[in-house]
Amino acid sequence: MRRKRRVKKGRLIAVCLLAIAVMITGGCSVYLATRLFQKDTATETKKNTKTEKKQNTEKTSSFTFAGVGDNLLHDVIFADYMYGDTDFDFDQYYELMKKYIEPVDLAYINQETICAGDDYGLSGYPTFNGPTQLLDATIDTGFDWLATSSNHSLDKGADALLAQLDYLDEKYPKVSVTGTHRSEEESQEYVVREVNGIKVGLLGYTYGTNGIPVPEDKPWIVDLIDEEKIEKDVKEISKISDVQIVSMHWGTEYHTEIEPDQEELAKKMNEWGVEVIIGTHPHVIKPAEIIQGEKQDTLCYYSLGNFLSAQDTNDRMVGGMASFTLNYDFEKEKTTFDKVQFIPTVTYFDPYLSNFKVMTIHEYNNEYAQGHHITAMGYDMTKEWIQEYVQQVMQEPEGIEVVLES
Repeated sequence: MRRKRRVKKGRLIAVCLLAIAVMITGGCSVYLATRLFQKDTATETKKNTKTEKKQNTEKTSSFTFAGVGDNLLHDVIFADYMYGDTDFDFDQYYELMKKYIEPVDLAYINQETICAGDDYGLSGYPTFNGPTQLLDATIDTGFDWLATSSNHSLDKGADALLAQLDYLDEKYPKVSVTGTHRSEEESQEYVVREVNGIKVGLLGYTYGTNGIPVPEDKPWIVDLIDEEKIEKDVKEISKISDVQIVSMHWGTEYHTEIEPDQEELAKKMNEWGVEVIIGTHPHVIKPAEIIQGEKQDTLCYYSLGNFLSAQDTNDRMVGGMASFTLNYDFEKEKTTFDKVQFIPTVTYFDPYLSNFKVMTIHEYNNEYAQGHHITAMGYDMTKEWIQEYVQQVMQEPEGIEVVLES
């Protein structure tokens, strides 16, 4: 992996430390998913793989979906909190995204780095840990599916990961969490959300944990990518769900092309019955496609890039929001898609490494570009450059609209 520069700061001493550069990186393995949640009720229901699907009395239904990439929380993002501003409002980072995320029926985010809180030592690269308040802000924005299996899942050890999972379970029982587990029992349960009458099975996997061994006494704690396991999981969860969406933390960092092993595995998942694949980890965007299959088509976003981060090149400031409507025919047991889009997202922060914001291409303008930290470093962050870059990477995928204009 190539390392990246980062600069530490406190709001009052930012200018003095602006010249200090440090290499930062974010990074990106599979087992099983966790629990079954009812989206629109406060009641949590659990089902195992022996439970049979009940026939829905409606002929068809649909739901809207929005998903974004890596919530990569470098320490400069929460430096104000670290330096004593305990009332710091992290909601402001995501406020421009709320109108897109809150209204949809199912909203996904890759929670790249853990937020186990102060007790485990707040830190950035190479072993990340953020304040729990960042989880609060993320969920308050409207995200109700957090993919938590990444190469940073064990950065602070198993206890910190378990603390994050306890926090999410106790405070946000209706938020779905995939890819990491608190117990062997939980690892043997599947996450299925009922969304507008459609039972949606959710799975998540990561390629590894940055060389940190999965604890021998907790082999179930993180879901690592393994083809046999994924195939088994998909087939089992299909018994209790109508459609399946899989989060894949995969690929080579900073590579914008679809890699052969990704393409091969995506085609296998299509054959196994997966309707949607959401890819993360490379910190840059990759193309998307609709894979046509005999059983069903599979909508695959190979990488949504970074959502929020403090990386230091222009391509890592550009992410993507997957947006679509999924339609399901209960009689035919078939899925179709409408309004399938890739909408660019942009991370902004100023030359003093403050004022972080995430927005879509619709809100971004050259006023933001002029005041961007990345512009001050000599990179092109104009809206025109972003549009050209996204077009170059995404091309013109059949059946998917790449949104470039406001």
